[in-house]
Amino acid sequence: MSACEQNRNDMKTNDVVTPINPRRAPKSRNGCLRCKSKRLKCDERKPECAQCNKKSLPCPGYKTKTLVWSTKHEKLLSSKSAVNSPPESLFQSTGDFQSRDAAGEVTRNIFNHRQDGIEEVSLQNAAYVPEGESLVIPQPSQCRESEAITDSLSAIKQQLHRSTVPEFLHHLPTMLVEYYFSYVCRIFSSFDGTLNPFRSTVGRLWDGSAPIYYAIQSMAAAYLSNHFPRMNQVGLQMQRETYRCLYQNQQGLKDQDENLDKTLLTVLLVGQTTAWHDTKDLGVVHLKTAKRINRRRIEQQNGLVGVRERRQNAFFEQCILYWEMLVGFVKDDVDDFGSPELDSLESTPSLGRPSPSTPEGQKELIFPHPWTGVAPTAQDFLAQVGRLIRSHRRTQAEDLMNLDFLALDLTLPLDLPSTSPFLAQANTLEEKLLAFEPPTPSQIVDAGDLATPVHQYIALAESYRCAALLQIYRVFPSLLNLRIPSPYPFLPTTSSPQDFLLSLALHTIFLLESIPLNSGTRCLQPLILIIAASELIFPDPLAGSSITSREIEVASARRFVVGRFQEWCTCMPAKPLRRALVIVEETWRRCDGGEEVFWMDVMGDLGGGTIFG
Repeated sequence: MSACEQNRNDMKTNDVVTPINPRRAPKSRNGCLRCKSKRLKCDERKPECAQCNKKSLPCPGYKTKTLVWSTKHEKLLSSKSAVNSPPESLFQSTGDFQSRDAAGEVTRNIFNHRQDGIEEVSLQNAAYVPEGESLVIPQPSQCRESEAITDSLSAIKQQLHRSTVPEFLHHLPTMLVEYYFSYVCRIFSSFDGTLNPFRSTVGRLWDGSAPIYYAIQSMAAAYLSNHFPRMNQVGLQMQRETYRCLYQNQQGLKDQDENLDKTLLTVLLVGQTTAWHDTKDLGVVHLKTAKRINRRRIEQQNGLVGVRERRQNAFFEQCILYWEMLVGFVKDDVDDFGSPELDSLESTPSLGRPSPSTPEGQKELIFPHPWTGVAPTAQDFLAQVGRLIRSHRRTQAEDLMNLDFLALDLTLPLDLPSTSPFLAQANTLEEKLLAFEPPTPSQIVDAGDLATPVHQYIALAESYRCAALLQIYRVFPSLLNLRIPSPYPFLPTTSSPQDFLLSLALHTIFLLESIPLNSGTRCLQPLILIIAASELIFPDPLAGSSITSREIEVASARRFVVGRFQEWCTCMPAKPLRRALVIVEETWRRCDGGEEVFWMDVMGDLGGGTIFG
């Protein structure tokens, strides 16, 4: 056969497989999804490409439109007054962090790495956003409707059967970023809207900061793992990427103030959510890092603090205060981290202390903080109570281990020498809590979230005070005996100490019950509910078999507690909340069996606690 005839035969063969000469076809970076994932050359023939036809495989088709994230909805409103927009003064520039495209390429490389021979599979437990579509970012008036949550998840589920592995992985980073702004940033703050810094500030910075980019993906994946279990591994991978960018590259810790601010914001995002991935991870190392960075920020200000700096300092210090309160109830030696000084917090506008521009005798308006609400003082008191109790019980256990029981006079009450200093501290805290008054509605600036009006913040502040008193009176009963009957109108006036604790617990439950489920403050309530629920103990039965009204109150309150935790598990990261419910129900079980137990001891017996917030 001549060379010309051989060439003609080859051309005929090529005509059968590829009607267009590949050398003359326009170059493209696209291709069918299978060829693209395996890095094979694709002729982009329709309906099937040559590679798929040659291997007798169904061609998955082509990606025709790229899903692009736009930050236009995340821009800040212009500041009109100093009072109405305190969070918006944060982080005015993006700095020189790695760009979104570069960070996105890293993510795509992580998830697009596949072994040859992997066939197309159906994803039944993963999340996907269809091509050319995006999750809708709700407006403030819509952002807390449960229907919107259901619709978002339904939209993901409806597309799963049409997705292929490469297509799903290609869109995953974009989907996670969108889901953060669509839902996660709302449950990470007590209010939502353009004044929510976890929406507005993060929205301005995420595409210019690789650590923030990965952190918000980690948070979104952790929440979605409630509904799509295999997203748990995605969340952990994004968490590791955040750590790599944040801690291996120390540029953010050595550069200018704005980079310290962004680094601290990233630590808050990734560190305060470690329990979303693993309930045993308390994020203590990140809390230490946050406090160290914040101290460096303050030192670099050299005492030159303007209005903008005061607001930023107040924001960060109150974030650390809330975080420290949560850790203090489940971890010993929190004082070693270095607590923020309450005096420095009280010098900020958000605590209601008059500024020089405020008329004498008039308190400055209070703008809610995403994590401390309108009364960080009450949270600080509760944080001190938690640390005091853990320290007291640890010291008491050590004293009992060293006690010579053979030398004891059993006719005298046991009085450990270490009790006195703790009792004095508890008495001081009790006096402060009894004197504490939540702000009035006229002193609070509405954050613009219709689901979280100002009266809910007031009820929350009151519940924090009651929870702190419950813990003091439970651990230091001698203080409780001095308050019966109570001279304070908000405290019960019963004569029995146990009935007093039960009445105070029911009052706290009532305060939380008055706050609707869709309130933005729900993210700040779990610890309070644990404390109050642990005191829902049925009173000793009296003679006769009839059920008393008190027993009905306890049963009703318990039913509310269980229902509220179960409802929270559907709209907030579920792992810490499930852990909390296990601790509460085990406490009830032991008390109903006649044991006298404290919820912290039950938590320790069950393997420890987690971050309940």
